[in-house]
Amino acid sequence: MIEEIEKELGGFLSLAARNLQTGETHFYKADRKVQTASVIKLPMLVHVALEVQEGRLAWDEPLALTEAEKVDGSGILMLLTAGLTLTLRDVCTLMIVLSDNTATNMVIERLGIEPINARMRALGLKETTLFRKAYSPDTPQSRRYGLGVTTAREMLRLVTLLVEGKIGSAETSADIVSILAGQHYRDGIPRLLPADWQYAGKTGAVDHVRNDVGFVTAPDGRRFGLAVFCQQIPVVLWTADNPGLIAIARLARRLVGLDSA
Repeated sequence: MIEEIEKELGGFLSLAARNLQTGETHFYKADRKVQTASVIKLPMLVHVALEVQEGRLAWDEPLALTEAEKVDGSGILMLLTAGLTLTLRDVCTLMIVLSDNTATNMVIERLGIEPINARMRALGLKETTLFRKAYSPDTPQSRRYGLGVTTAREMLRLVTLLVEGKIGSAETSADIVSILAGQHYRDGIPRLLPADWQYAGKTGAVDHVRNDVGFVTAPDGRRFGLAVFCQQIPVVLWTADNPGLIAIARLARRLVGLDSA
């Protein structure tokens, strides 16, 4: 089934999925390094939340929008007036729910890149790496992957730790999940799920890439962690009909047991 969807996609798939009640897992090329696109903003949020828990940051810390920090792509801050002050929590929320690239760069400016990557290593994610700010020039390190690199297996690990309340305290994990639940981009994992299924996650997209990482909750309480990466999609299509988004949606239904294999 997965091979058929991958063939129709025209690019390649990497995925990892887990029934978070039974532990049943599905992996497909889950250790292949993939471009994160904006999925790397989930590890960034995790690091910020843990810094808050550990007392080095505060959610209500003010951050000022500057003209120099504004960049194109997804989000709203690039359209707003420089000098606007937002809390760190508001900036992180925009980074996740609208995938705001300017907000992302504000977070990186405040925290730096290496502490985020060090945090991922501490959580057991050896490959997950943020390389640079959004819309900044590539370095020799980032040229192949762009903003960041990860694997489907590592992103499933991160989602599993969140749902189990093991990213810092249970309260910190729940706080991160509450931000992810506000995700506005819903053309991937939740697209073909029934309306009474809940979704919390982070998407990512560049021209030839569509990704979605998160978890879904069925009406009966069953939860499924999903990390799906569509790479090297042969067409560039910035609509909901992108074949990568359709592939992610079809896979999600299968992986949570709504369609037969």
